[in-house]
Amino acid sequence: MLGMGIFHSLLTDRAVLRISGHDRVDFLQNLVTQNVAQPPSGSCVMAALLTPQGKLLYDFFIFVEDDSFLLDCDSDSAAALMKKLNLYKLRAAVTIAETDLTMHALWQADGLPCPSQAGFYEDPRAEGLGLRGFFETAPDTKLPVKPLDDWHMNRLKLGVPQGPLEMPPGTVFPLEYGMAERHAIDFQKGCFVGQEVTSRTHRKGRLRKKLHAITLAAADGQQGDALMAGDRIGGELVARRAQCGLALIREDAVAEKLTLNGAAVEISAPQ
Repeated sequence: MLGMGIFHSLLTDRAVLRISGHDRVDFLQNLVTQNVAQPPSGSCVMAALLTPQGKLLYDFFIFVEDDSFLLDCDSDSAAALMKKLNLYKLRAAVTIAETDLTMHALWQADGLPCPSQAGFYEDPRAEGLGLRGFFETAPDTKLPVKPLDDWHMNRLKLGVPQGPLEMPPGTVFPLEYGMAERHAIDFQKGCFVGQEVTSRTHRKGRLRKKLHAITLAAADGQQGDALMAGDRIGGELVARRAQCGLALIREDAVAEKLTLNGAAVEISAPQ
């Protein structure tokens, strides 16, 4: 039985696509950042589709079924993602379709992992994000229900970015946003779209900017606002909910005193 410190949230900002057909494995394997040929049925992995220049287009989960893949993606991006995948399909024996499945999450506000639960799988990005699952009808977990905003607040505290609002398509590099640390990129799998740039950056081993979870002294700030390190720009705000946020910060400014609109900014410890 799951404990009462665990909450249930309906992820209304997610959609589920199904990719089926004889060529589905080779089709995705040549496109996305994750190795989809290796995980067994019942596995869930994080992945992304990049531009040829190595910038992020879409981030999503891939759930492996016996005869298909389910893509758990941002609902606002689902139609565009499906259109992009169909452009790559050419003559491949692949069918890409929308589903009516809904996404649900089980999580703890203290960032602890959740015990296993039938129909749910571990969020591969961070233990504290708990479990997620797709259902035709809402599961009866008998757990307290928390709104989507509370789930997102927990995600920000864990330093995990998500979706096109925080990572505008075609504008950000996945390594700067921690997608390697979140297990979304397999550097051993071989070719994928944008692989050359991404692998070269990875081999260099140093990034000028990285994403960090931050705590703000004041609940103020909009996406793109500058974080100041003294009289120079040390980074920019990526997302904020109340006094929790994500910021892309220059590595040479991490140890400095940072402010946002004059209020102090504290970088949270990695989780």
